Amino acid sequence: MELISTTLSSIKRHRIQFSISWVICLVALFILTSLGMLKLVLHQLDSSNQIQLFTNKEVTQLQQYFSDRLFISAIGLFALLLLFFGVKIHWQKKSASSVKQLIYSTGLELFLVLLFASTCLILLFTLFEPIYESILQSFYHQGLNQFKELPNFVLSNGTSGIAYSIRSSLSFELSSTTLLDLFFCSLLKAVSYVILCLCLSILCFRLLNFISRRKNAR
Repeated sequence: MELISTTLSSIKRHRIQFSISWVICLVALFILTSLGMLKLVLHQLDSSNQIQLFTNKEVTQLQQYFSDRLFISAIGLFALLLLFFGVKIHWQKKSASSVKQLIYSTGLELFLVLLFASTCLILLFTLFEPIYESILQSFYHQGLNQFKELPNFVLSNGTSGIAYSIRSSLSFELSSTTLLDLFFCSLLKAVSYVILCLCLSILCFRLLNFISRRKNAR
């Protein structure tokens, strides 16, 4: 209870800082969720019973394209979390009753930020799904732009049949229900990763605090 009370008091005193953290977390979740969702979309398109829009090599290249950006974003987010912990502890070290409590309080504050940002992202997706799909479509087209000789259409029967556009809307290829499922699946993975980063950050700073106390005790 004391930890919760301390965390809530810190949030009230530093509302601007909490708001900035929430915006950064919301943007980070949006990027991680969108990139993860695009990987799942490609898998869905590749395994669907409809006409195959891409060859196996092209699907692999596209997934690698989004995987690389997902990896860079994930590493960047972890580095940002460590930086936030370091700055927060440095600023409030003198006013806190103990560094240990400050570390856990910072972790709990970031967990609340994550919870709030996740809820907001779900609401934004629910209320503005067409806008989210258009942004996702833009990311998707950026991945397609890496292919210089990618055809605009794929015919369902060799040189004849129905023409399927490579750059057609994702909502045309996949139902809204499928996109919603992929969104929640990707969001869950993104949230799980951020929670793992939070736990690792807490462990890192607890270890640093333990080493520092051992040195001061000598």
